[in-house]
Amino acid sequence: MSYTIRNGTLELNGAAVRQVPSPNVSGTYRVKPTKLVMHYTAGGSGSGSATWLANPNAGASAHFVICRDGTVIQCVSVDRRAWHAGKSQWGGLTNLNSYSIGIELANWGPLRDDGTTAASKAVDYIEAAHKNSGPVRKWEVYPAAQIAAAEAVARAIAAYHPINEIVGHDDIAPARKLDPGPAFDMAAFRKAVLGQAGGDSAPERGTVTASSLNVRSGPGTTYPVVGGLSRGQSVPILERRREWISIAPGRWVFGEYVR
Repeated sequence: MSYTIRNGTLELNGAAVRQVPSPNVSGTYRVKPTKLVMHYTAGGSGSGSATWLANPNAGASAHFVICRDGTVIQCVSVDRRAWHAGKSQWGGLTNLNSYSIGIELANWGPLRDDGTTAASKAVDYIEAAHKNSGPVRKWEVYPAAQIAAAEAVARAIAAYHPINEIVGHDDIAPARKLDPGPAFDMAAFRKAVLGQAGGDSAPERGTVTASSLNVRSGPGTTYPVVGGLSRGQSVPILERRREWISIAPGRWVFGEYVR
């Protein structure tokens, strides 16, 4: 994926990504944004979330919504202030809308006790407690294709604006927000993005060599298959456990087929 930004619009291979403009915006930035804030939509399809953010009644917006399959939707020009942060503070700054770009990832966040969503749909999940507080809960997993797209979009943003820090909504508004939650590997994401835009080394990557490769929820064949990859796909190598490779939280593949 080769994303670039021209005049505030994200392009993929020279063509603008899907645009679903939101009216819920402020003017241009008074200072260049230096923060990237990650969110989850707490809902179903990314397309549906983008449509809602295009409704004036939503009272909110984000610059991008990234679907589970990696499709990217732009809702606000990255030259203008979106309404994604709300009451927030970080690093001596308040009202982070004025200093940041917001990315929404299609994801339900915390699930019901039986692992289903508010729409009674079963999804892949991890079990973890939120870093800020609370019990162990089930959280929807972020698919590898979605994370890969988010990393690519974030790198394009960091090439356009002087982004020096990536935070979660739960960092800048910890008393009221949980997103992106424990299923999102923030450390790996920061390294993947700012490793190329901030002097740190990006994580090792590999390429799938099998015609099709099962993605499992854990490092072994006893864990259920939760997705698949195709030959030629590039994946991050976050952890190695014997012959298995972690490509995202709760996502493992057999390492023999990644080179």
